[in-house]
Amino acid sequence: MGVMKAVYNISPRPLRTLYANAYGLNNLVRRRRWEALLREIAPTERMDRDRQVERVEAGLKAIIRHAVANVPFYAPYAKLAADLDTRGAYRVLAELPVVDKDVINREPQAFLARDRGRCVVSRTSGTTGTPFYVHVDRRSFLLGDALWWRRTLWAGYRPADWIARLVGDPIVPLEEPNPDRPWLISLPERRIYLSTFHLNPDTARAIGGLLRRRRPAYIMGYPSSLGILCSFLKDTDFRMDWDLRNVLFSSEPMHAHQEQVIREVLGAEIRGLYGSGEKVISAAQCEAGNYHLSMVDGYLEGQFGILPDIAPAAVTTLTNLAMPLIRYQIGDVIGTRPHETCPCGRTLPMISPVITKHEDDIITPSGRRISSSAVVWAFIHQEISDIRKAQVIQDDERHVRVLLNADEGTYLKYRDLLERSMRKVFFDEIEVDVVRTDHIEVTQAGKSRFIINKLKTGN
Repeated sequence: MGVMKAVYNISPRPLRTLYANAYGLNNLVRRRRWEALLREIAPTERMDRDRQVERVEAGLKAIIRHAVANVPFYAPYAKLAADLDTRGAYRVLAELPVVDKDVINREPQAFLARDRGRCVVSRTSGTTGTPFYVHVDRRSFLLGDALWWRRTLWAGYRPADWIARLVGDPIVPLEEPNPDRPWLISLPERRIYLSTFHLNPDTARAIGGLLRRRRPAYIMGYPSSLGILCSFLKDTDFRMDWDLRNVLFSSEPMHAHQEQVIREVLGAEIRGLYGSGEKVISAAQCEAGNYHLSMVDGYLEGQFGILPDIAPAAVTTLTNLAMPLIRYQIGDVIGTRPHETCPCGRTLPMISPVITKHEDDIITPSGRRISSSAVVWAFIHQEISDIRKAQVIQDDERHVRVLLNADEGTYLKYRDLLERSMRKVFFDEIEVDVVRTDHIEVTQAGKSRFIINKLKTGN
């Protein structure tokens, strides 16, 4: 993948466009597979609660039996398998230990199934600063992507619709600091890929012109990137002159200041999706504004009112046999709503909107605003591991410190690599110092902020 990316970056724009269109053709094939899976699970959307409870319990029984027989960490709990049919999966589940990233990172091999076969290795950290590698079997990975696509279908997507996408796609090389066209267009899938890394007043003006020409039915992206783009567009002569059906967001919570400027500039309904790189939980927002758990990928404790909520939320996979995460604390506090019904008619369990900590942007001297998700890319792109936690602090306009909670050997291994990667994300406008530390401060809620910008008031 590194070689392919390097070839892409040195290719002229016409070749990059060709690559994007080839990728689009492949996405159309994947989309057909997603939609086949969605047709298979469609009955769960309006299944009565008793049948939902039974369906999830069957999944829990299967995953617990598999884990105690095949996963070293769960071998000491093998005797619990005999109780699954007599006491029920929910009661047995409550006797298994709660785990989180820190527990798993101490001995990751102990959480891998011995017979896992071919799987996808996904690196996730969100904006927590704690890296985590999860092995996902191929069907679970495909299902996870399909469930994310379902949110778009719920929003009324039709095959002729154009979608503009503003997420972490590095479609314009960072070696091009000021591209005239910070996007690529995939004709087969009618997709506009916008660069979230190149947002500044000039590129926002160019993007605004492209949107008016292409008139997409949907704009999807990270809330931080959408908020940055819309704040720049607000200062231009940008005007909505077409019917934008929805703004779709995911990967981060939507904060009030972001929602305000997005609604003001784009004037469309906003729908969210909550999910995880671990492919263990997802929830899509329906037309009534409620978040419905997918229910087929994982079980959230509290979703039926059988087990109580715990904080942070504990989730158990129902599908991933390669690395079965059981009672895994995903890091967010998720409020369940087991006794409520939704006017949209779907019976899938509901949760409250997930609110996590607010992250700052990095602001460069030229006026660029680099979102937290774009900064995370510097870690993921370099496949940096063995770091317990990280934090990025902007002390002034031209200086950023990156704190790494890691042992001395790991710190020395990644220091120069991470410094170069960060400087590239900041387009060499900011000096970067990578510093080892044994302590990163946490909030009263027990979380650390990934980005702290001291240029902003209150920091």
